[in-house]
Amino acid sequence: MENFKALFDLTKLPAKFFFLFAVLSGFILFADQSFLKRLHLEKMNETYGWIVGLVFISTSGLIVVNLTIWAFNKINYKIKFSKVKKEYINSLRNLDYHEKSVLREFLINQKTSMDVPIDDPTISGLIRKKILFINKQFGNAFILNGMDASVSLSKFVEKNLNAKDLDISENPTEDEIEFIKSNRPTWVEKRWRY
Repeated sequence: MENFKALFDLTKLPAKFFFLFAVLSGFILFADQSFLKRLHLEKMNETYGWIVGLVFISTSGLIVVNLTIWAFNKINYKIKFSKVKKEYINSLRNLDYHEKSVLREFLINQKTSMDVPIDDPTISGLIRKKILFINKQFGNAFILNGMDASVSLSKFVEKNLNAKDLDISENPTEDEIEFIKSNRPTWVEKRWRY
């Protein structure tokens, strides 16, 4: 019974079938009679005209509904994407001191991926904000090296993060270089000691 019901479930048909039926039925309804005669379809309107008209109206209506839903979803996606983009930009422009020091490490090392301590609260916060992502080597699994995990900058952050966001200039002065060296994350300093 379920297979029989699924056979007549019109919601599962792609919109291109509705378009095809609308074009064909519209052609039969509105084409010149002499042209229909050459195709041997002249009796179609006389015999099945009401069915062809019903098919044309229903499939045209379904096409209009599908186009409306598609346009609404497209506009809704654009609005949501621009909102998420603004939130990302806002979070990049309002980083705290510790977050800036972590992200500076990516610039200092000229890498987009690094091994960092996963238990560091600043790293956890950047992952929660989706500025950093844990690299997943095996599907949804990732490898820990002690308490270190490999993380990467998100593609959006990689494109939009600039030196100004991290309190450094494009051509840093000696004072800025000294500031950067003295304000590195604590986990970097611990690695130097060993």
